[in-house]
Amino acid sequence: MSKAKASSKTSSNVPPAGDGGPKTLYLIDGHSQIFRAYYAPFRDLTSPTGEPTRAVHVFFTMLLKFIADRQPDYLAMAIDGPAEKLHRRTFYPDYKITRKPAPDDFLPQADRIIQIVAAMGIPVLHTEGYEADDILATAAERFASEALTVILVSRDKDLDQLVTNHVLLYDPMKKEIIDAAAIEQAKGYRPDQAVEVQTLAGDTSDNVPGVVGIGPKTAASLIATYGSAAEVLAHADELKPKQRENVLAAAETIAISRELVTLSRDVPVEMDLSDMAFAGIAGEGVRPILAELGLNRLIDQLDTLGVAGDAHVDVASVAAIGGRTSAKDFDYVCVDTDKALAALGAKLKKVSRLAIDTETTSTRPLWADLVGVSLSFKSGQAFYVPIKGPLGATTLPVEAVRKQLGPILADKTVEKIGHNLKFDRLVLQNAGFEIAGKSFDTMVAAHVLDSSRMTYKLDAIAADLLDHQCIPIEEVIGRGRNQTTMDAVPIDIVAPYAAEDADVTFRLADVLTEQLDTEGLTGLFADLEMPLLPVLADMERRGILVDLQRLRRMEIELSGSADKLRKRIIKLAGREFNPDSPKQLAHILYEEMELPVLKKTKTGPSTDASVLGQLAVEHELPAVVLDYRKLAKLVSTYLKALVGYVHPKTGRVHTSFHQAGTATGRLSSSDPNLQNIPIRTDEGRRIRSAFVAPKGQVLLSADYSQVELRVLAHLCEDETLTQAFVDDQDIHRIVAAEVFDVDIDEVTDEQRSRAKAVNFGIIYGQTAFGLSVALRISRGEAAEFIHRYHSRFPRIHDFLDTCIAQAKQRGHIETIFGRRRRITDIDASNPQRRAAAERLAINSVVQGSAADLIKQAMINIADRIDREQRPSRMLLQIHDELLFETPADAVDDERKMIIKEMSGAIDLRIPIKVDVGVGPNWMETK
Repeated sequence: MSKAKASSKTSSNVPPAGDGGPKTLYLIDGHSQIFRAYYAPFRDLTSPTGEPTRAVHVFFTMLLKFIADRQPDYLAMAIDGPAEKLHRRTFYPDYKITRKPAPDDFLPQADRIIQIVAAMGIPVLHTEGYEADDILATAAERFASEALTVILVSRDKDLDQLVTNHVLLYDPMKKEIIDAAAIEQAKGYRPDQAVEVQTLAGDTSDNVPGVVGIGPKTAASLIATYGSAAEVLAHADELKPKQRENVLAAAETIAISRELVTLSRDVPVEMDLSDMAFAGIAGEGVRPILAELGLNRLIDQLDTLGVAGDAHVDVASVAAIGGRTSAKDFDYVCVDTDKALAALGAKLKKVSRLAIDTETTSTRPLWADLVGVSLSFKSGQAFYVPIKGPLGATTLPVEAVRKQLGPILADKTVEKIGHNLKFDRLVLQNAGFEIAGKSFDTMVAAHVLDSSRMTYKLDAIAADLLDHQCIPIEEVIGRGRNQTTMDAVPIDIVAPYAAEDADVTFRLADVLTEQLDTEGLTGLFADLEMPLLPVLADMERRGILVDLQRLRRMEIELSGSADKLRKRIIKLAGREFNPDSPKQLAHILYEEMELPVLKKTKTGPSTDASVLGQLAVEHELPAVVLDYRKLAKLVSTYLKALVGYVHPKTGRVHTSFHQAGTATGRLSSSDPNLQNIPIRTDEGRRIRSAFVAPKGQVLLSADYSQVELRVLAHLCEDETLTQAFVDDQDIHRIVAAEVFDVDIDEVTDEQRSRAKAVNFGIIYGQTAFGLSVALRISRGEAAEFIHRYHSRFPRIHDFLDTCIAQAKQRGHIETIFGRRRRITDIDASNPQRRAAAERLAINSVVQGSAADLIKQAMINIADRIDREQRPSRMLLQIHDELLFETPADAVDDERKMIIKEMSGAIDLRIPIKVDVGVGPNWMETK
């Protein structure tokens, strides 16, 4: 490890370039990569003594991969000196003053990483008063030459200024070398202009002032014109008025900003190139530290790679363990003979956990044909059983597959693991397989652990948690016009893809099980989400009957009404144009009719619904356009689309429910999304009349009454709210009486309406502005109303504050059932982002608890129906409503049972009310 001294000492000894070109010196931006490792999505790890080690594990996994990929000739790592002693603070004390302290468990892990890097024989460069960037700049200045290319391992924009023909950047995330041309193409400036651009743009993370209102793009444009920040200041009179004002206001700090962003290239740090020569990892000094930390996997890797009697690890061998794994690294078998199938069946008799995955001809499970089944019951091993394939392919009859695999799939003692397991369950059931046993869905588990993920696709989660690169499906079935179905793909291509899915899913289950346990979320997952999975599968399989003739009649009728409105629009406009074109409509409204422009978008004046609603006060045409749009959307989005979702064999719509579809835990649906059918208009409600009960049956709707308000009353323990619900009073009238300080009999309809808006708005953290828009009152009136509301119901206000405080303290909120949702931006400096995060924290507690409540009710009802062989069948879950199909002569008994289970799903301080309606179709249940 190189040590800093008061004076500089450098030994170049740069070797001559060989026939293969210049050698490479890789310099790692230490703290940048340590932070990346710390925040990487990986499960928490601790040593036997309780010391956190997750970042240590991730960092050295990344380091091994980096070494394997790049195979450096020379290697070192630079780290920052103590922040409080940075030389930049001698002339600008506020430098980096806005940065938050590192998390408590970061510094101990950073120290460990630095200790282990040094023990590996990789020099660690640092000196008091300077940042890693300055040391990298100094090293680049000293060592870069025709014979030695210096490559800085970082994507920090502050290093752009160092890039030359012999100094490059390396992005470890994208595994890309970045040269001067790449910087200019991506950012619009050359490396030699970077200092000037950053001087103007500043840097909020480092508290570099810059010029207000000038970002990197504007700065790059100004520097391209004037050449330097000083010249921009000198020519301020040529700038736009606001720009000129801001540049002149920053006149005294521009020089300081330039000095702050300019990297020092003469840092007094001892560096000897010969010390950086990299021949391999010195393993002897590393193993004891890794053993102390309990990082046995890393020790195994070092032992595997080490040569007997040699203390160094052979770098060329690192790829075998350091690189991201893929299908070729594992044992995947295609079972395409009767003998192999029988052997697999024999093996399956001994397993207790089984990962399954299906290949199909469609993503809609009840429309899909089964192409093949893949199974895994041991990490790194999987089997694919082909049932369908291209003409001439070797496949097995589904009857033979059912005989061998049927018993294990139907075995209640064997846990079934899958990624989107509900889909596989439905496909297999449709192919004649019985599915039983506990469920473990890795997609749902990942959602329970982090409901803010951008995606829950298997490929993404495998990459994050297993560091495994899955075979992209596009490599199997193609894309775009060339895409085909799985049964048309050669089996030797399908087999590894399918087997990999089963193996990866099996391995993910182990990782996710550990994470669920560590986070205290096993109960929510195992007791709520997994019991719900077969309930939802049964609902999807059952579907709901649709009256196609009624749908088509409504389509004809509403299409006619829409056409009349379209003609009315043309007449009002005075000429032919396309009302469906926002551009043409905008021209009519703003150019020809000269109506006021209330809002603009990137493409021109807005014609969205909010704008048209305001313009409708001045002219009839915008009002007619709004009516036309509503009808046209009903026809195209619902009436025409629904026909395509009716299954030809069942006459029913089989919607798909998603447990990982929302961040709050609410269920969502698709194919079709029945939750979006509008119910606030007569035409929208009429669509529900096409969902009908079969002959001799009726539809029964059970809807929670004001469930989120009841959950709020339970959580905040407000006595007035609680008593109102206990006495089954009109909660909105009660609140109005309290806020307006009048007797309940004197509450006007307007006062009740305002109280209702606040009651529901408070759950969503509604602001005075939001309430003013909803009630069409001034913002002052709205603010006063909210103030009175909180004054009369202080326990509600206290609860809201508690939600926000807990989100700040924990970084997440929790529902009554223990479900978590991460709340980012809760400490954001931007007031709008912070306020949005606070509203999210409040809403997520209440809405998430209500979502969990109805899930528990669904599980309980399904259990009663199954256990007591009751005649009702659960069909749909829409928001706070459950829809059932039941015999007409059993309505009374079924109504009582459903109300009991829904109202008793959880023990709250206040009663849960359920409104029940019955009718021949969905519309008439209300």
